[in-house]
Amino acid sequence: MLSIIRLRLLGLRDDFAVIVLMTIMALGFTAIFGISFDDFRPTVPVVDEDKSGYSEALINELKKDKGLSFIALDMKDAAAEVEEGKTLAALIIPKGFDESIKIGEKASLGVLKVKDDILIFTMQKVVSGIVLKMAGSERIADITADFIHTHKSEAGQAVKVSAYRSVIEAWEYKRPMEVTSTVSGTEEDSSYDNLKHSMIGFSLFFSMYTMVFGIGTILNDRQYKTWQRMLITPVSKASILGGNMVTAYLVGVIQIGILIIGGKYLLGIDWGNSISGVLTVAGSFVFAVTSMGLMLSGVVKTHAQLSAVTPVVLTSTSMLGGCMWPLEIVNNRALLFLAELTPQKWAMQGMESIVSKGMGFEAAVYPAIVLMVMGALFFAIGVILIKYE
Repeated sequence: MLSIIRLRLLGLRDDFAVIVLMTIMALGFTAIFGISFDDFRPTVPVVDEDKSGYSEALINELKKDKGLSFIALDMKDAAAEVEEGKTLAALIIPKGFDESIKIGEKASLGVLKVKDDILIFTMQKVVSGIVLKMAGSERIADITADFIHTHKSEAGQAVKVSAYRSVIEAWEYKRPMEVTSTVSGTEEDSSYDNLKHSMIGFSLFFSMYTMVFGIGTILNDRQYKTWQRMLITPVSKASILGGNMVTAYLVGVIQIGILIIGGKYLLGIDWGNSISGVLTVAGSFVFAVTSMGLMLSGVVKTHAQLSAVTPVVLTSTSMLGGCMWPLEIVNNRALLFLAELTPQKWAMQGMESIVSKGMGFEAAVYPAIVLMVMGALFFAIGVILIKYE
């Protein structure tokens, strides 16, 4: 087996440029997509039909939100933005909003042409929080003004305005309660990080090509009769296949290792609390994909066919597995079920749990086991399909 491994490593000199190119592309795409979309905020037009002080205050508060970009437009322009697809929805502040806040009734806001449930859910959380803050501040200001007016002063309205402004400022700088989302057992925020997701996703995606084509050299051996010559030598069939597998595995591990190091020092990626967990998932993923490459090499007959099939298989499974976008935005049950059958999904789950959610090595155990089982299954199928002749 050692002679086969040595032979394959020497043969990598011809493919060295391709491996380097794939590594550079992974880092480059991560930088482009991760950094470009990291500061992206969907635009939401706001139509103010109430034209009151409270509606103006609501718009000013909305403009401070860091997740969505709210802009004030009239109804005609907002409708045009939605119709032309420049924005997915518009918020409407109807007439009577001012009175609803003053008397404490339920304040109803309108939405123009809903096209994105996720955007509406996010917008609802932002707007409801601000409206509740305004309504609560109004109640506090009312009670304060009534008390002072009854007992000491006749300038109740002036006191009320002053009290309302003071409460709003208190909400801004001395918030009575702040809620953050954390993962049990850690002190890290569980927020989504586009740069980290892109780094993991593109690292997995581009490294798969190297692994699959690395094991695919078997097809070149068969095409040029090298495979048949090796079979008549004293080297066993298991050693020939094992040497090819080990070489492809080593190349895949080295490439992912370079991407992890490059992500840390070139893009400033924090790989979380357990680098050993990240490496465990990565190592299991390399085994699964190398075995998948062996299976694909058994399905096709020539290296040219493998070159045609591989981009389709790897791109489609990477999309399903969440390398291109987070699976949290996918609602279709059929697609989510298919994602469970891809090694990319389990690798993304294990690595993101550590990198983005602050979890430890325990988050790598289950995904690594699933990947090893997948790899064993792919390997068994590949051995059956590869013909020793």
